[in-house]
Amino acid sequence: MNQLALDLVPDRKRTAQIFVELRPELFRAEFKDWLSKNWPVFEAFEREAHKVWRRGRAHYSARTIGEFLRHETALAELPNELQLKLNDHYWPDLARLYICFYPERRGFFEFRPGQSAVRAM
Repeated sequence: MNQLALDLVPDRKRTAQIFVELRPELFRAEFKDWLSKNWPVFEAFEREAHKVWRRGRAHYSARTIGEFLRHETALAELPNELQLKLNDHYWPDLARLYICFYPERRGFFEFRPGQSAVRAM
């Protein structure tokens, strides 16, 4: 599916799933299921990445964004509330998905080879 066809998909969550399906070599095998259950985590990651980008940063750490979200969520949630699943194993996958949505920002995150996927972007 080309970018124009993806732009026609009105549901951003579905578009994300399509990205993951089309480029399985970029993502952990279990990322699609995790993303489906934890979509608000990507939305929060995306918001924070946008903030950093708009401040003029050309490069930033996906792990820093993820840990910031983990910290902010821990402060905002009550101990007995259902908490977001902020697993640090998925920070690289969230960064790759972000670049799929915003290819003009390639280079914003640095991608290193990992154990679970071919990490070229």
